Amino acid sequence: MADSKTKPRIKQENLPTTDPDHPIHRGQIMLQWDFPEYIKHDRGPLWYALATLIAGGLFIWAAFDGNFLFALMIVLLGFIVLTHHRNEPLILHFTLYERGIQIGDKYYPHRDIDRFALVYDPPFVKVLYIMPKNAMLRQEIPIPLKDQDPVEIRTMLLDYIREDLEREDEENYYETINRLLKLW
Repeated sequence: MADSKTKPRIKQENLPTTDPDHPIHRGQIMLQWDFPEYIKHDRGPLWYALATLIAGGLFIWAAFDGNFLFALMIVLLGFIVLTHHRNEPLILHFTLYERGIQIGDKYYPHRDIDRFALVYDPPFVKVLYIMPKNAMLRQEIPIPLKDQDPVEIRTMLLDYIREDLEREDEENYYETINRLLKLW
């Protein structure tokens, strides 16, 4: 028999949340688009031939020098590059809300973002960089703009986040080397 004094059970999912980062508290969607996790470069036979020659030369040099750890690292790096190239990049979703930014599954409230920078040099470089406040090693998050209007994005972001005006209008060295050598 049911006790008349027992309280009815309330489903947890029906309760309002007090978490300020919960999706219902993020505000209106102002802008959104999809982008690949990384750019998958087209590598021809010449690229693979040169990479094999360079890796083979480094491996032979490491073996003659007796540096077997470096030789092992060359083999592992080659394996990682080949394995990485066989996988397709994940498609991430970027959403600019009134109260924050979501990149894939990660949400950044505006209060947790230090600054942003836009690097726009079409057709090669069209990237939005987000710099979180608590990032280790000054990590910046690159977001390809694809066909988005950089002026519109800048205007919307300036209402909430400061712009990094000291940044040169160019991508970082790591991304330049990656793009030119088609590494990742």
